[in-house]
Amino acid sequence: MRKMPELPDIYILSKSMNDVLQSRMITGVKVNQEKCLNMTPVKFRNRVRNCKFESIHQRGKWVIAELDSKWSIASNLGMGGEIRLFHEGTKPNPKFHRVVIELDKGDWLGINHWWFGHVHLVPKGDFSSHSQLSKLGPEPLADDFTVDKLKAMLDKKRGRIKSYLLDQSFVAGIGNVYVQDILWYARIHPDRSVNALTPNDIEKLHWAIQQVLKEGIEYGGGLREQDIWGNEGTYIEHRQIGYRTGEPCPECSTIIEEIRVGQTTSYICPHCQV
Repeated sequence: MRKMPELPDIYILSKSMNDVLQSRMITGVKVNQEKCLNMTPVKFRNRVRNCKFESIHQRGKWVIAELDSKWSIASNLGMGGEIRLFHEGTKPNPKFHRVVIELDKGDWLGINHWWFGHVHLVPKGDFSSHSQLSKLGPEPLADDFTVDKLKAMLDKKRGRIKSYLLDQSFVAGIGNVYVQDILWYARIHPDRSVNALTPNDIEKLHWAIQQVLKEGIEYGGGLREQDIWGNEGTYIEHRQIGYRTGEPCPECSTIIEEIRVGQTTSYICPHCQV
């Protein structure tokens, strides 16, 4: 089952891209799926050709590749996909690679996504005109994402806590994979109302958000998530309760249950999470 890459997965991908693409020149672009662009293929191609990559970083679930011009390439893999580096002598598959970015030395980047992916060109350092990037909430691993900030963000809010954590305009990068262990570590039921959280609950939640996302990065991302070389993440081998229906809770041995919370599936320990 394909799942949308989340912050740790995109962080790993972006870092690997930054490690190998800095100062590499774009010599051409082939577009096999026009709808994933935010402009015509001709305009996209003309704006990036002969530009070099300056730096590449993660923003929420987006890869932001800054060029040595006024543009950045913003890529979102939608419900799963890859950005891979291929060397001279290999050929793209037009049915698989939605956008091919040709590089110097005969290398090329193959961008694939299964559903709802985007390869957009945006003004460098200015996302204000982009319908999705402009609405992203704070980065949960940023230095200014403090306990006090999270308390202020949740102040006077109502509704279930899981819905807020998955809302990209509230906090960027968390999805239905990593939120499972976040709520388990915080000992909070996903259906619990925000206005029922105590200050101590929010402190534990803040710690759990950063703990789980850092673990995801440490283990190279989630199942089927890959860096630019195709190395897959191993977080699935280290998760606590996510996607472990019927197994014992690692804390209390109560059997993990699978429930519906809103439109999403949740995995909970009915003893630890209240």
